[in-house]
Amino acid sequence: MGDLPEEFPCTITNWEYIYGLCRTVSDDVKADDFEPDVVVALARGGWFAGRTLCDFLGLDDLTSLKIEHYVGTAAKGDEPEVRYPMPEGSVEGKDVLIVDDIADTGQSIAHASEYVNDRNPNAVRTATLQLLQTSEVEPDFVGERLEEWAWVVYPWNFIEDMIDLTESVMEKAEAEQFSEGDVRSLLRAYHEIDPIEMEIAQPDRLEEVLTEMERRDVIEYAGEDCWTVP
Repeated sequence: MGDLPEEFPCTITNWEYIYGLCRTVSDDVKADDFEPDVVVALARGGWFAGRTLCDFLGLDDLTSLKIEHYVGTAAKGDEPEVRYPMPEGSVEGKDVLIVDDIADTGQSIAHASEYVNDRNPNAVRTATLQLLQTSEVEPDFVGERLEEWAWVVYPWNFIEDMIDLTESVMEKAEAEQFSEGDVRSLLRAYHEIDPIEMEIAQPDRLEEVLTEMERRDVIEYAGEDCWTVP
C-alpha cells in the first residue's frame, strides 16, 4: 500500500454519482465559455469522464494519455512518466481539455499539462471530477472538492481496488479463515467502509469480489462459505 498507513478511509462511489460530477464539470466549462476542440483523457481513471464530457460538450475528438505513477491501490511510484504517448499532431493548434478522475498530489494533471503544452496547442485547460485538499495543483474545472482525504473507489475499478483492499485486510487479521461477514467487518475496521453504504453504492458485489479473488488464486475456498489466504 505504498506510503499510506495500514488504516485509511475509503469511499465507494457509483455510476450515477460520477455521472453527476461529469455534468458539473461540463456546466462549468460552458459557463467559462471555453470551447475545447479535443478532450485528452488521462488513462485509466479519466476515460469515463473524458467520454462523458465529449457527450455533454458535443465533441467527437477524444484522445488518451497515460501518466504513470500509481501502481495498484494506493501505492505510489516515483516521478510520473508518460506511457503510450498521444499520436503526433493530435493537439496541435487546438483548444484542449485535459481530464482525470481525481487530483491527489496533482502530479498527473500537472505532468500531462506540461506534455500537452509542449505539442503546440492553442489553449489548454484541466479538469478533475474530484479534488483532494492534498493536491498541489488547482485544476481549472473541478466537479467536487473533498476536504478530508480518502481513497476513492470508482465504479470502473471497483473489482481491482476491492481485491487489493480485501487481500490486505485478510493478511493483517489474525485468522485462518474468513467469511463474507468477516471481510465486511475488516473493511470497516481498517478502511471505514460501512457495509450498508457499500451495498447502496455497489449492491451484492462483495461476493463477486471474493469469487474473482478465488479465480485469480489470491484466496482459496475453504468450504462453508469461508476463504483462506494461501
